[in-house]
Amino acid sequence: MDEVIDYVGAIIIRLLSFSSKWIEQYIINNVLEFVKSFEHLLMVLTVVAFFLIIIYMTMKQLKKLPKFYVIEIEDIYGNKTAVDGLRTNFTTFAAAKSYAHFYSNLYGEQYKFRIVGRNRILNYPHD
Repeated sequence: MDEVIDYVGAIIIRLLSFSSKWIEQYIINNVLEFVKSFEHLLMVLTVVAFFLIIIYMTMKQLKKLPKFYVIEIEDIYGNKTAVDGLRTNFTTFAAAKSYAHFYSNLYGEQYKFRIVGRNRILNYPHD
């Protein structure tokens, strides 16, 4: 009787071993491969979503930027004025800043130059 139990036990152990190898080979490995590929897909989708959000935020900020920059001139009393022969309308901030710095060095304390962003160019009447 003990031999039969040992024989049946050995058969059950072999069947369990075979079935566990089969499950590991055909089911678990396929599930793990699917999870790995899904993980890569999820990572790629996250990176793409991140770049789309960055592009959207950048475009939103670019729309808020002024289209023109104007150098406003104030005399020593704080009144807005216009000086003949000075360029005051610019399309880039760097150019407006450069000219404002140049004019400040040229006129010293006589005038103050301030850069203002606008969405349209305003022409001041000459006094």
